[in-house]
Amino acid sequence: MKTKTLILTLIILQSFAIRSYADGIGIGLSAIYNPQTESFGADFRINFKPSKRLRIVPQVAYYPAFNKITEYYLGASVELRLIPIKTYHIYGLIHGAFNGWINYSEVLMKDAQYNNWNFEAGAGIVRSKGCWRPFLEYRYNVKWYETNLRLGILYVFGCNKKGFPSGGNRKRSAMSCPAYD
Repeated sequence: MKTKTLILTLIILQSFAIRSYADGIGIGLSAIYNPQTESFGADFRINFKPSKRLRIVPQVAYYPAFNKITEYYLGASVELRLIPIKTYHIYGLIHGAFNGWINYSEVLMKDAQYNNWNFEAGAGIVRSKGCWRPFLEYRYNVKWYETNLRLGILYVFGCNKKGFPSGGNRKRSAMSCPAYD
């Protein structure tokens, strides 16, 4: 019951954050694949932009019961945009999360338990222009020694109001620099 309350609280807080800081905030979904456990999952995320290079990304991920491992994650990433490539950015990330391993008792691992804390490090690439921003991430979980790949889409609110292109040409001011938009 505590877990469901925590998930609901996180979703409600994220909803208030979107309403309060709509310009530049993104929401996204991604499909997840874990090659070690051959599991598929999905995540929901909110992308906050405190600066041009830094992103704070609270996330909820779930691996459904049709997988060998059934679990969910509640956590947040810190992303640092490192290398711009035309309309894309390569970024590094670190991620901390609570992991609820639902079917841990079915697995014969020494340290298997329901409540876990995880740390992941990784990298990704994201489109840096427009309202719809596809992304691809690679992550490594240092607790379970496993990787996961995430392919998703992020929608950024207020992008038209801030001068981001949304399919048409935009007028540039004398001080505008497209490399840093």
